[in-house]
Formats: sequence, C-alpha cells, structure tokens
Amino acid sequence: MVTMGRTGLYVGMTIAALLTGGCGAVVSDGDTSPAGTEHRSTATSTAPPKQRFGASGGGTVTTSDSPVFPLVLHRTGGIAGFDDRIVLDADGRLRVETRSVHGRICTLAGPVQRQLVTLLATLRLGVPLTEAPSDEFTPLDPNAATESDPISISVTDDHERAIDLSDPSLGEIAGLVGSLVSDVTLSAPATTHCTTPTPPVVAPAP
Repeated sequence: MVTMGRTGLYVGMTIAALLTGGCGAVVSDGDTSPAGTEHRSTATSTAPPKQRFGASGGGTVTTSDSPVFPLVLHRTGGIAGFDDRIVLDADGRLRVETRSVHGRICTLAGPVQRQLVTLLATLRLGVPLTEAPSDEFTPLDPNAATESDPISISVTDDHERAIDLSDPSLGEIAGLVGSLVSDVTLSAPATTHCTTPTPPVVAPAP
C-alpha cells in the first residue's frame, strides 16, 4: 500500500509539472524580440509635400518661380506716349513716376492690397529680361509724326523676371493692374490714396 501510494504521488507531481510548463509556453511568430519588448512598426508616413500653384501655365510653383517684390509696372505706348513706371511693394505701397508726375507715393487700401498682391505673388515667372526697364524717360519729339502705339503694361519682379499677363486666364489680374496704373498716374487719383510733392515755385527772372 505504501508503494502504491508513493507511485501515485510521483505520477501526480509529473502531471502537475507538465501542466505548469504548458501554461508558460509561448507560440513564436518569428519575432525574436526579447520578452516584454513592445513591437513597433517601422512603416513611415509618406504624405505629399505642400505645393503652390500658379494662375498661369499650371504645375507646381516653387520659390524660384514666384515673384520677388517689389514689382515694377511699366506702361508705354498710346497716342499720349505713355512712359509710366510704378514700383509696387508687398505692403501695398507704390512709388509713381511719369513724364509729368514725380515722387508720388500711393498706398493701397487693405482689401485691394491683399487681393492684388496675393494674385501677383502666385503667378509663374518667365526668364529674366535682356534689358531692364530704365528709370529715365525718353522726351517726346514735337516734330515727330503722331503715332498711336498699342498701350502695353509690362510687369517685372526685383530679379528683372517678366510676368506675362497676356494669358486670357489672367484677365482678372490684368484688369486690376491696368486699373491701378490708370488711377495712380492721373493728375488727381480717384480711388487710391496718394501724396504728390508740390513742385517748387520758380520765381520769374528779374
């Protein structure tokens, strides 16, 4: 009886040991990470980079394609022989020089400044001009035959790169630029706040 009792005791202990080992077994899925280490995915996010698009020509506009302020608006031609030069800063400040107006400073109203500057800043630029617009004005020859050249407004940035406003899709921007140039070059601008230095009074010769 004692022998059978001991045999039963050994069998019971063996079964308990097997059960205990089975509870602690780990099924491997090929991960050789140490126990207790959190498994982290190595996948990375590949979200597309932010892009800016121009209003002309389509495609991505990089920093090198974007205009650098100040911009120069140059109007020429017409039966009056326009030769107007307007420098537009990003803050809406304009410096105006024409054949008859010198040293005029104008300031765009907030909404107009934001609209115009934002639209111009998103345009695609062309190649640098071979000849930058001159600050000097060509005097009119009173003996020359009167010709009515087409009125042209060119726009260049601070790196002398041209902005082509002839694209039909840029009608809104071209209209805004044309209206601005027409207004600030008047003897008394109608819609833009401007200050024009008073020319000194020249005393008549004795």
